[in-house]
Amino acid sequence: MKFFAMIIAISMIATSAAAVKSHAQTPTSPAGPATGMKPDRTTADTATRKAMREKEMALRQKRADCRQQARQQKVPLLKRRAFVKGCISRS
Repeated sequence: MKFFAMIIAISMIATSAAAVKSHAQTPTSPAGPATGMKPDRTTADTATRKAMREKEMALRQKRADCRQQARQQKVPLLKRRAFVKGCISRS
C-alpha cells in the first residue's frame, strides 16, 4: 500500500513539474505591438495617441454623465452599474 501511494505521489510531482514547464511564455517578435492587438501607448505615433486620449476622455465624460443621471433618478446601488452600462450604449 505504501509503495502504491509513493508511485502516485511521484507521478503527481512529475506531471505538475511538466505542466509548469509547458506554461512558459513564447517569445514575441520585437516588430509587433507590445500589448497585443491594440496599439501600445508608448510605441504608437502621436496622432494615434491623441485619438486614443480623445476617445477615452469622451467615454469618461459619457460615463460621468450617466452616473450623475443615475444618482438623480435614485437608481438603487446594485442596479446602478447596469443602468450606467445601458445609458452609455444608448448614447
